[in-house]
Amino acid sequence: MTAEYRVLGPLEVLAEGAPVPVPAGRCRVLLATLLLRPNQFVSVDELVERVWDGSPPRARSSLHMVVRRLRVALGDADCVRTLPGGYQASVGPDQLDLLRFRALVGSEDFVAAVALWRGPMLSNVVSDMVHKNDVPLVTEEWFGALERRIDVDLESGRGPDLVAELQLLTMRHPLREVLWGQLMLALAQSGQQAKALVAYQQIRGRLVNQLGVDPGERLRAVHHQVLSGSVRARGPVPRLLPTFVPRFVGRAVQLRELTGLVGRDEPMIATITGIAGVGKTMLALHWAHSVSSRFPDGQLHVNMRGFDRHREPMAPGDVLSRFLEALGVASERIPADVEAQGAMYRGLVVGRRMLLVLDNARDAEHVRPLLPGPSPSLVLITSRNQLGGLGARRLALDVLSRDEARALLVSRLGEARLDAAADELIAWCGGLPLALAIVAARAAETPQLPLSALVAELADEHTRLDSLDTGDAATSVRTVFQWSYQQLSAAAARMFRLIGVHPGPDITVPAAASLTGQSADETRACVLELVRANLLVEHVAGRYTCHDLLRVYAADRAAADESAESREAAVERMLDHYLHTLAGIDRNHNHNHRGLEDYPVPAAKVTPETFDDQPAAMAWLDAERMVIRGVVAYADEQGLDRHTWQLTWFALDMVDWFGLWREWVEQVDRASLAAARLGDRRQMARLVVLLATGYARFGRLETSLEHFEIANRIYEEVGVVAGQVRAQAGIAWVLGQVGRHHEAVEVARKSLELLRGDACVTPERMRMALHQLAAALVLVGKYEEVLECAAEWEAQEGTPAPVSSGLMATERARAFIGLGEPARAVAELDRALDWFHQKGSWNDTAATQVLLGDAHHGLGDPAAARRWWTEAVAAYEQHQHQHVDHVRAKLAALPENW
Repeated sequence: MTAEYRVLGPLEVLAEGAPVPVPAGRCRVLLATLLLRPNQFVSVDELVERVWDGSPPRARSSLHMVVRRLRVALGDADCVRTLPGGYQASVGPDQLDLLRFRALVGSEDFVAAVALWRGPMLSNVVSDMVHKNDVPLVTEEWFGALERRIDVDLESGRGPDLVAELQLLTMRHPLREVLWGQLMLALAQSGQQAKALVAYQQIRGRLVNQLGVDPGERLRAVHHQVLSGSVRARGPVPRLLPTFVPRFVGRAVQLRELTGLVGRDEPMIATITGIAGVGKTMLALHWAHSVSSRFPDGQLHVNMRGFDRHREPMAPGDVLSRFLEALGVASERIPADVEAQGAMYRGLVVGRRMLLVLDNARDAEHVRPLLPGPSPSLVLITSRNQLGGLGARRLALDVLSRDEARALLVSRLGEARLDAAADELIAWCGGLPLALAIVAARAAETPQLPLSALVAELADEHTRLDSLDTGDAATSVRTVFQWSYQQLSAAAARMFRLIGVHPGPDITVPAAASLTGQSADETRACVLELVRANLLVEHVAGRYTCHDLLRVYAADRAAADESAESREAAVERMLDHYLHTLAGIDRNHNHNHRGLEDYPVPAAKVTPETFDDQPAAMAWLDAERMVIRGVVAYADEQGLDRHTWQLTWFALDMVDWFGLWREWVEQVDRASLAAARLGDRRQMARLVVLLATGYARFGRLETSLEHFEIANRIYEEVGVVAGQVRAQAGIAWVLGQVGRHHEAVEVARKSLELLRGDACVTPERMRMALHQLAAALVLVGKYEEVLECAAEWEAQEGTPAPVSSGLMATERARAFIGLGEPARAVAELDRALDWFHQKGSWNDTAATQVLLGDAHHGLGDPAAARRWWTEAVAAYEQHQHQHVDHVRAKLAALPENW
């Protein structure tokens, strides 16, 4: 009989893996006391003291009664041994988690040791003495192992992965100096030096206020490391491998060859090539997950779409932008030029041990810009074509051998199901894993059907196909696809073929419901049927995709089995699904929503998604980023101008929130042309204004200025004064950014006068023009005029939006600082911060914190100045904003004794 005892959490006893109930009260205290001293003599006196919590009974025989009760309860799992004058828990080294823990610590396997903790320790044992005298000693052992595990991770540069864990640990154990020091190092390794310094001030204040002591030597040493800049920032550790990995068999030779490339201190490139459906991606992902822990600096993955019939291949610039974002580069800092992006990317990867999986590459030139420079990283590329000229280790993947194919079928159907017909089934599938997986899914759905019947069905289907001159593998796949497709219910078959008109890369149940015009329940049933048939895969929770060969086949079936009217209606419903979901987010979760004079009406049977709050809406946008981009591009390619510009218009909230201007700016340009083709020049001008804003966001200020001027001319031609004012505000803003301050003031004045003469002027538009003039006047030092603009701004009717109020308050504060009245500036900035906390962006908040530091510095309060500037630096560091160096210089200029 195998017994197991656990004390590193609630007290538990297992016999043959089944729980053994231990009576509550004194029996648990007795067993816990003995197990905390495994294989050691424990005297009767000590046991009595523990069991009766310091108030012993009159008769020592009472302890013997507790022992008897415990032994009866434990039965065959009884580990209590009687010794002269006491007792002992007799347990083997693998029976007690405390002994396993100590053995793992001794072998320095801190990860496994820490993982044994199920705390809080002995939470189901009621004894003040045990919890006061015994539990803290073991808890301290666990803390020691945990801290040593974290030290090892920090030495490996894994600080970015530890920040969240250490923030939780320091919150739960607020006076444990070692954890605070480790948090500081993790933050510094993440490039968040300012937050690391804030953490030091937090723990220092707690130690002084609560214990009356200063930080210890180790914590002071960490503080010095962070201050001196000697902690190397590694940035975030990307984890971009898809979460779904199908059941995998075979390919042992290729797996060994790939694993042999790991651990070298030079860059390695390997290619997996072979025909479509042969299992290149499955092999790459299975192997990548199996060795991911050996690449501590992260894993990058992208589907290059080199052979997608319905979508353009991924451009290297788009991939580099995505990789740079994953490596922690803020979008506004990503260069526009592909060569510059590549240089930045290689600079971040140099010296790091990373795994890069570039799936479905078209050719060598498609991936060449993505190769890292000198580093111990490994690049794994899959393609249907030979990829010469990369200096790569080549693995040519053939179809599965008979034994591998049988192993695949066994993994899905079991050994007992395979009969003499299994070999014929493998032959019909041509040894292709994709075809075999689909056939196995069909067999699993009909367990009563012999494999010979499936073979007969495949043979019958084969004879019905018209064109069989595309090679054995292509014939096998097409036969299996057709055969599997015909087994589907009518509703699931229709969904499958309509998925062929969806631009992907994946789809959700709500989107599929709109695409097909079905209810949510009907859609969910069809999706599950397609998953069971292996025609769809849930590669991320709630998101479904399929092999590109299946997508091509689905599109072919849609062309053959759906009327043109049916396809057009499905496309309209699909586009409307995303359009009206985006419009709903704009209307309900964007305080400055875009809106339209003529709001679109969704087609029949479209069910847009709705969200309870802004975080839920943003989570949806984040998950759908690539899908929405593909949907907009599809509308543009199909000449659907209304959907092209409207989808783009409402997607720009997503673009702004996630900083995606670089990858969307071309689409905004196309959307403006689509609006122009429809004769809507006013909407065209709106989109050109947004295009100008996008160019400004990633530093192309001259191009931004040109587009603001174009928008101004269009608005002038169509007679929309409010639009002119908006465009001119952009012109003044950019002029100020490029140092042409007096021109900015001139444009802002003319814009305000133009608005004063507009009979349709609204208070909010007047506020916008007055704010822009005030911002320009600050740049040229005309502070009294700034305050005059602010007074007129206040005199406008109605209640201004919080962000608008905050922005004008910051301009007033700048004027007060310029006039030498920092106290009045502080009052304005405190109000601005309140408004920005309600609705503003992080950038608004950080800029206000900088000004608060300036104002307090002017008041002679360096401590407050340091606090505000430090908070601003933390925000700028988090977003890798260019202003961070400017604010760091302010902090560095403060005397040390301040």
